[in-house]
Amino acid sequence: LSWLDSAIFWRMMEHFQWVHPFGPDGTRHDYDRLPNQLTELVDDPYRSLAGELRRVGGFAKDTTPFSEFLWADYLRPRISEKRIRKNFDKALAAALACAHDSQARYLPGWSGTMALR
Repeated sequence: LSWLDSAIFWRMMEHFQWVHPFGPDGTRHDYDRLPNQLTELVDDPYRSLAGELRRVGGFAKDTTPFSEFLWADYLRPRISEKRIRKNFDKALAAALACAHDSQARYLPGWSGTMALR
């Protein structure tokens, strides 16, 4: 797509979900703030937590692009970054509890249960 006008290029990247222009704090960034190389990416502890959460069965693998980023955004207000960095295993246990909550039912791969009414 490199031959396209810049605005059309980025529109297509988003349309195909080939770009996720959000920083490690979950805020949306302009495209010019995206790193030029993979080595310039900043660590997002919530993305790491979400990846491990999926691995231990907190949510099912899904074909939705960037699903772990969506889960990271869900966990961000529920588990402090300090907790993740201090004791990853305890943070993972808390994330597992959050993952099965009905509040997460909109997320790809959610595997919680719903009470019938």
